[in-house]
Amino acid sequence: MAKTVADQFMEILAAAGVKRIYGVVGDSLNGLTDSLRRQGEIEWVHVRHEEVAAFAAGAEAHLTGELAVCAGSCGPGNLHLVNGLFDCHRSRAPVLAIAAQIPSAEIGSGYFQETHPQDLFRECSHYCELVSGANQMPRAVEIAIREAVGRRGVSVVAIPGDVALQAAADAPPPKIGGLLLPRPVVTPEKRELDRLAALLNGGGQVTILSGSGCAGAHNELWRSPSASKHRLCMRYGVKNMSSGRTPTMSA
Repeated sequence: MAKTVADQFMEILAAAGVKRIYGVVGDSLNGLTDSLRRQGEIEWVHVRHEEVAAFAAGAEAHLTGELAVCAGSCGPGNLHLVNGLFDCHRSRAPVLAIAAQIPSAEIGSGYFQETHPQDLFRECSHYCELVSGANQMPRAVEIAIREAVGRRGVSVVAIPGDVALQAAADAPPPKIGGLLLPRPVVTPEKRELDRLAALLNGGGQVTILSGSGCAGAHNELWRSPSASKHRLCMRYGVKNMSSGRTPTMSA
């Protein structure tokens, strides 16, 4: 059997380390779900509602720090992803959403369940594009993955069911080095660090509200001299940093 666009799509996700896709099956997703069945590398996790799929993908991305994937069929199927995707995007969880689309020949005709996912999800994503032909692959999906992982947020790829079943264009095998780029380390200027240290050391008791920028630095915060002198609080978005003795507050 000739390789299809759906096969190519799943190969890229597998190369990016994706272990599962959360979603609800539908006819516009048949090409993708059949490719999953034949390849046997990625698990399809069936949920009862697509909103759950988006929140589940977000939870996985939060727990692992790695790319997670959800999917919805055309029309109301992928529309139900929207609440979860907004949550993922605002909390900077790297999630790729697959939004299946109606048959490509029917786009613009007022077809049953016709929507325009590439417009609907733009506000809750870094990248949101329609794959209208095999020649856009694998580049579109590779860009979507890099945007979700590199910028920490949501990417959406809309793809009509008939395009997923087209013969794939020739392309080299995906390489993980080109998909999952290392995260940059951002360090403030020394004078800014010195200024902060002077503020902490020069006055009375200070309450430090630690946000997402402190992710991964829990031990460093507690080992700092300021920890014994000042009060440390974590906002809810980074509550997983807490050791159980750290108060949390909303912000």
